[in-house]
Amino acid sequence: MLTALLVDDEPLANERMRSLLRAHGDIEIVGTAGSVAAARKALESLRPDVVFLDVEMPGGTGLELLPSVPEGMQVVFVTAYEKYAVDAFAAAALDYLVKPVNPERLSETLRRLKKLADLQRLPPTAAGATSAGDDDDPVESAAVPGGPGGTALGDTIHVRLRHSKRAAAVTFDDICWIESLQNYTRVCLRNPGRVLLFRRRLGEWEAELPAGRFARLGRSVLVRTERIEETEWTSRNEKVLKFGAGIEPLVVGRLAALRLREILELEGEGPL
Repeated sequence: MLTALLVDDEPLANERMRSLLRAHGDIEIVGTAGSVAAARKALESLRPDVVFLDVEMPGGTGLELLPSVPEGMQVVFVTAYEKYAVDAFAAAALDYLVKPVNPERLSETLRRLKKLADLQRLPPTAAGATSAGDDDDPVESAAVPGGPGGTALGDTIHVRLRHSKRAAAVTFDDICWIESLQNYTRVCLRNPGRVLLFRRRLGEWEAELPAGRFARLGRSVLVRTERIEETEWTSRNEKVLKFGAGIEPLVVGRLAALRLREILELEGEGPL
């Protein structure tokens, strides 16, 4: 179970967030704080998995709390102002929610939090560090000349794996989907079907992928839409995208699913 600290100078705002999170049985609120100073003390004593953090507060901003957040603890900003989003993501926040918080948007954030928590508990080999082949030399991500529009589906790059100095060769045409997990990305490949965890941000992938071949379904997901074979709603807020036998499906939130439907309709494929 995930544990959370709520930080907002408005008690009613903390109560509203508590109410929204109560609908999810696998997250526990371990404390609340109404200022940056109180939040620092709470971080030391409570050690939550995630901090839901307001930006504008008396005596300091939520951004000023970030140096006190221990490594591995996630931060989700919750604020009425969109103008801080760039600073929040530059500070490696997991997500940025705008008040009033949309419950479906919150569900997507929690799904990412849980997936990241699961990955952090895995040993390096379980996260794909042994799938790089026989090359033991350190290899950084190799950019393909030309960027968007200058790369082709048949092009291959070498990308550094998480927890390893080794790299895996990735051919763009083999990618089914890419999911962001803060400073890392999970990449689903076919032939053979597997998911590898890379030390690379989603924006770095987007800058190199062939133009027009992958769709962004929100902040955290890139999908090769033509690879989708079937979709299925598993709840009101979650949809599963299926890419064929032996390939891990991708679970997306409601907003991402609606975005996918818009893209498919524009491409003339109709909703799946």
